[in-house]
Amino acid sequence: MEEHIEDYNYEPFADTEEYRKVNGDMTRSWIQIMVDRGVGSLDRFLDIATGAGTMAQLFFDMLPANFKESAVFCLDQSSGALKLAKRRLEKEIDRLTLINSSIQELDLPPRSLDVAIWGNGIHYLDEEEQLKSLKAIKKALKPGGWFFFNTSFYEEARPEETIPFYRTQVRNAVQFLRKQGVKRVKIEGKAEAAKFHPRSYYEDLVGKVGFDLIDAQEFAADLTKEAWEYISSFQQYAAGALHGYPDEAVSDAMKNAVEPAILLHGEVNEDGDHFVTRKWLSISARRA
Repeated sequence: MEEHIEDYNYEPFADTEEYRKVNGDMTRSWIQIMVDRGVGSLDRFLDIATGAGTMAQLFFDMLPANFKESAVFCLDQSSGALKLAKRRLEKEIDRLTLINSSIQELDLPPRSLDVAIWGNGIHYLDEEEQLKSLKAIKKALKPGGWFFFNTSFYEEARPEETIPFYRTQVRNAVQFLRKQGVKRVKIEGKAEAAKFHPRSYYEDLVGKVGFDLIDAQEFAADLTKEAWEYISSFQQYAAGALHGYPDEAVSDAMKNAVEPAILLHGEVNEDGDHFVTRKWLSISARRA
């Protein structure tokens, strides 16, 4: 019987083949960057906003054998997420520590970490919170320590040819809500997930707190209907796309709007499945 996790909305997209492949490719590149620059071992690494532990698992599984003695710290502000992460990771990671906290309030000993990774989460914070978080990460890293993060919410994430898909999906979702009698309430400003900063914003962000930018790459993922339905069901994503509509209504509306939009605007792969390409930005930085 599935355990009910009260304070965590599990995002099943994190277990799709597309998500694991694109994030696995980025994770592999992060490890290669360290190895190429002479890193021969790790003692302690931190996974930020760990969720169900997918990124921590990908990173740990891809580490060279001599890196696998590393202690792993998983941080999330949801105790429910940490329960899922523990279930996923405890059998293969001997030195596992769970930290129930937001990244802004990170409280680890200064200069104690070799690596911090932050998968698919930085875009949910505003710039002030991002800067506060990066300062906390930098403080916890040893000199020469590594910080890696990624995001699929940035200006270049949506190739120009895919924009009609998003417009059609939102238009269909709004029609769905109107048929349900759901009205939009005017709200000032945009949700952070609806703001698309350019690639250069994230490249500059690490420098603002004193990190050295080592590498910035883009990775593409061809997302099928199932993947888009998972993404669109995620409340934070749906609320960003349908800003001003009630939170409890937006996920179903966005999910229902996927199929007609992807059939109209998606490309078709060799298996006959429709897909829309999305890009991820991967940033590699190092503490001086």
